[in-house]
Amino acid sequence: MLLAALLCRANTVLSVDQLTQVLWDGDQPRTARKNLQVYVSALRKIVPDHIDRLPYGYTLIADAQESDLLWFDQLAAAGRQAQRKGDPAGASALLGRAVALWRDRPLVDLLDSPFAVRESQRLADRLLEVYEDWAELEVEAGRAHGLLDRLGELAGRYPFRERLVALRMTALEQVGGRRQALACFEAHRQFIARELGLDPSVVLRGLYREILAGEQSPAPPQPTPAARLRPAQLPRDLSDFVGRTEPLAALAAALTADGPCPGVVLVCGPTGVGKSALAVHAGHLVADRFEDGQVFASLSEPDGTPRHWHAVLTELLHSTGLDIAPPAEEATALALWRSWLAERQFLLVLDDATCEADIRRLLPGRGPSRTVVTTARKLSGLECVQRLELGEFTPSEAGELLNRVLGTDRVAGHEQALPRVRQLYGLAPAVVRALAAKLTVLGHLSLSAYAEQLGRLPAALDELMVGGVSLHEGYRRFRRSLAPPQRAAFDALGALPGATFDLAGLRAVLDGVDGLTGSVERVAEELMEANLVSVSGTDEAGEADQAAEDDEVTAHAAQPVHAVRYRMPPLAHRYAAARRYGTASTRSGS
Repeated sequence: MLLAALLCRANTVLSVDQLTQVLWDGDQPRTARKNLQVYVSALRKIVPDHIDRLPYGYTLIADAQESDLLWFDQLAAAGRQAQRKGDPAGASALLGRAVALWRDRPLVDLLDSPFAVRESQRLADRLLEVYEDWAELEVEAGRAHGLLDRLGELAGRYPFRERLVALRMTALEQVGGRRQALACFEAHRQFIARELGLDPSVVLRGLYREILAGEQSPAPPQPTPAARLRPAQLPRDLSDFVGRTEPLAALAAALTADGPCPGVVLVCGPTGVGKSALAVHAGHLVADRFEDGQVFASLSEPDGTPRHWHAVLTELLHSTGLDIAPPAEEATALALWRSWLAERQFLLVLDDATCEADIRRLLPGRGPSRTVVTTARKLSGLECVQRLELGEFTPSEAGELLNRVLGTDRVAGHEQALPRVRQLYGLAPAVVRALAAKLTVLGHLSLSAYAEQLGRLPAALDELMVGGVSLHEGYRRFRRSLAPPQRAAFDALGALPGATFDLAGLRAVLDGVDGLTGSVERVAEELMEANLVSVSGTDEAGEADQAAEDDEVTAHAAQPVHAVRYRMPPLAHRYAAARRYGTASTRSGS
């Protein structure tokens, strides 16, 4: 009884006099205060850290994740807020979840206490009001059939609630039970005449006449929808976006395709290849197809480590219009998210994912929403997604971007410098943009002259820094997100003389590295999963590898083990080498 009283008034102080009245109902023993202290002490052993003693009473501290009553109140408030905003589908989903918490009469095992009887009735009234709001929305949506049994049960248990009678009559009429609807009215009319000597209300009599005349009951007037903020959270599109013709077309087609299941597209590739830029560009192209808006959320912290799922989910719920803190329990929170999303059409862009589990928990269960995920890893364990793997720019794509940024006068006649840049640092979009930014500052240098200068510099990662553009920052964040064994292997790759190597070279640099387990081939597979290493399509080093355009052989077994050659993104190799040999800027903050 003490626990029930504290839970029914959670986060509210109940005085000692109030609690003794609850426990003994005016017939308290001489030792009532002492007995109360004993009961509180025993209760604290069951619910530690939740009961506070104040000078004038006690309080039980709880939140919505610990109390179904508080969770019910929060869901009901959010549902009514959605209804006021003119969102009946969202309101029905939230109120339905609140109703689902109702199992039986509240405090049913304590009804020999006057306090419990009063409190049970108070809570039942609150529950019935929410149920009636939800049932009304369901009937208006044409889903009356599933309500009939419960409406009949509740109308029998609470025969004086005319709103339940009206809902049951409307539901029966909606499913073709016109006679039963009229009989329901007649039974209620006779009951209240016998019990109260009154006639049914004007509203109920009007509903009876409409059904009798064979007319469909008009829907009650809806509140004028409040202005709803349609989220448009996609970052700024790049006006000089170039290339990526095939992956862009594939991504746009996947986002606009009709189908029974939500489409999920995974855009993956090494750091700096423009995954987020592609997702955002495609998102802007198809934004008008998503009537509820576009939502953008990062799955990583600014330092590259994964964000906690609860923080991401809270952000997503608020972004999609549900101002409610998700439960701490994961399964319940994700069920709320999927229920809320099921009848809505959002474009979700989940940026910078680090593992399959972080993505799975946030994907819609069904409905018209579509999801784009970007990741620097392959995430091969993620099932039922469309994969788009990005590599570096081709020289023609890089030249087109430089033309747009610098102008054709600066680039024309110097296109032969791009293969040299590619050989040194690769042509990832991040490299090309850093090159363009640097040449914008160095207006006196041509592209060819600057490419020659880069070839003579020992630490071009620092050289290609200008303004807020930093080539090594992306790999610094990515390195922090790696598991310790992968991080150690990545660092070891900096000892390689170049970005292409064979199995013997890999074995040599990994030999003796702390924390690595398994064979060299197994470590190579993990590095491939992290997009730090790919299998080259040729047995020749140097220029032949550069011309391979990052084509990957799909299985190690396709060639003899001794013939397998690997390739790192040139930028990744430069970063690992700079770390290993002491470039200060790559070590600061790492």
